Amino acid sequence: MSDLPSHRLDPRMLRVWYISSLVGIVAVAALAVVAWLIVRHLGGDVFWVYLVAGVIEAICVGDMLVSPRVEYATWRYDVTPTDVDLYSGVFTKKRTLVPLVRVQHVQTKQGPILRAHGLASVTVSTAGESFEIPGLAEDDANRLRDRVAELARLAKEDV
Repeated sequence: MSDLPSHRLDPRMLRVWYISSLVGIVAVAALAVVAWLIVRHLGGDVFWVYLVAGVIEAICVGDMLVSPRVEYATWRYDVTPTDVDLYSGVFTKKRTLVPLVRVQHVQTKQGPILRAHGLASVTVSTAGESFEIPGLAEDDANRLRDRVAELARLAKEDV
């Protein structure tokens, strides 16, 4: 296999992943409080709520401390005249080549956290599946979307 793709995600994506993880941790804590209230109301032993919630929170915090940095370090992409080349993965490394001739549409999207950080993701869709490049600067994402769309159009004309 050829060299790894050369383009990386915007460094602000690290902050987005940390914030997303923190939202998950807060959601688990809120669910634990609800579970505690229900168990207490029913007269059950709240020890198990503490134990389960504590284990889940510890796993979420551990994941938040490790995964974003590793994921950021491994996420790479390139767009060639024939393919979109994606490489990512924390524990399992995944390399995907998406032939431009198979691309049906390309879109950018932003959730509230990405928008707050001036980032967007680009999704490349084929008939079978979609592939996302998360965390690009908004202008870079728009340029990449337009470039992939144009290269896909040219690739289909050549067939």
